[in-house]
Amino acid sequence: MQPFDPESAGFIRLRNFQIPVGVDVYELRNHAVVDGMVDVLRLNIYLSKDGSFVTIWNGLVEPMLAEGQFEIPDLPDFHDIYCERLFRGYIEFNEDALVILKALRIDSGRHGVPQRLAGAPSDLRCETLLHP
Repeated sequence: MQPFDPESAGFIRLRNFQIPVGVDVYELRNHAVVDGMVDVLRLNIYLSKDGSFVTIWNGLVEPMLAEGQFEIPDLPDFHDIYCERLFRGYIEFNEDALVILKALRIDSGRHGVPQRLAGAPSDLRCETLLHP
């Protein structure tokens, strides 16, 4: 059994983003625009991995950074609106990950293609990224 490697499950490590304690963050490679560089306004499936402890969520990579792009009075809490936790727990091996990801239906397209918040700084809208 191979230790869990998110890249073998269709994720790409974000090269220019890391949680301050050294935790790697990955994004589901489900569109050509997903190239390993962070876009704080993109909504997608993300995964963080600290040893074998994994969190998977659908939404923004970092809601507070996205909020900072807009100058709208009474802006809603982006974490509450744009982030849905899908899994939080230990994944030791690739075989375990395949079962968990299948149960989450990530590979089935249930969550669709990535979207992007647009209209900064004064307008807020969500746009689906079209396939090239």
